[in-house]
Amino acid sequence: MSSTSKGGAAAQTQLVELVHIEPQPEKGPALLGGKLGLLDSVPVTLSVVVGEARTTVGELMALRELSVLKIDKEADCPVDVIVNGNVVARGHLVVVDDNFGVRISEVAQASAQA
Repeated sequence: MSSTSKGGAAAQTQLVELVHIEPQPEKGPALLGGKLGLLDSVPVTLSVVVGEARTTVGELMALRELSVLKIDKEADCPVDVIVNGNVVARGHLVVVDDNFGVRISEVAQASAQA
């Protein structure tokens, strides 16, 4: 079987038959074996979500400088701290020098792993 690649030359392809492997009982040490320090330099994305606003495209298009969007949270409600899509903590907005910060007030509990 063959097909044409972007450069015009024919790329050779072939079917590969995969062998079914039966699940085996786990044995040996865990992958990280409690050495979580190995993950210290793994980058993650951390976001702080203050709230949400629902609007229409028309209202959105009508926004101008100095417009105000009211969100669904009261001023004293905690914000969510999210790492790679998972809520890991909650806290309150603070000002640190000229930047916003979050004072953590609650850390999420670890969920049971299957």
